[in-house]
Amino acid sequence: MFYPVTLQGVVVLLAAVVLAYWEGAAAAGAALYGGVAALANAALLGWRHRQGERQVHSDASRHLRLFYRSSLERIIVVSVWLGIGLGSWGLEPMPMLAGFVIGLLAWVIAAAGRIVARK
Repeated sequence: MFYPVTLQGVVVLLAAVVLAYWEGAAAAGAALYGGVAALANAALLGWRHRQGERQVHSDASRHLRLFYRSSLERIIVVSVWLGIGLGSWGLEPMPMLAGFVIGLLAWVIAAAGRIVARK
């Protein structure tokens, strides 16, 4: 789980540097903020994954409840984080969402690459 999150952080930083050069510091800061939302999402996913490995249980309904709980936690954390960025801090919406999407895509590609490499 460490490799995808590391790659995600590096890609978000590179995207912010490119945006700083292309659009300015405000856009870069918004992209970093959105990227941190994607990193928080991945960190929560990793934390729940590790908890699931430690708590071995065979009850299918319990697995499903934990899956739903984890999904709701991540949706709420990311929504609140992005809402604060848009509402309270007044960050530019497009660079912030671009940083978030770039962060998510980096994590998905890195995680998929690890699965393919294992086979």
